[in-house]
Amino acid sequence: MTAEVEDLDHRGSRRLAGAEEVFWYLFAAVTYVVASIWQKFLLNWIIGPLWLVAVVVIGPAVWDRLRRGSRR
Repeated sequence: MTAEVEDLDHRGSRRLAGAEEVFWYLFAAVTYVVASIWQKFLLNWIIGPLWLVAVVVIGPAVWDRLRRGSRR
């Protein structure tokens, strides 16, 4: 098995680790706080966790797709 295949989870998604994982959680937190400055409805117990999960799950997938598309 290659290193790339070993880094995939059971769904075929790439696993976050180390500094990359910290980056995505910090990015989610900062964007949530900045967005909530203008939209106060974001400051609640439902949108906050959804925002975190969406950024941490969707963010790396979108980034990988953009990087893969630019290499072609």
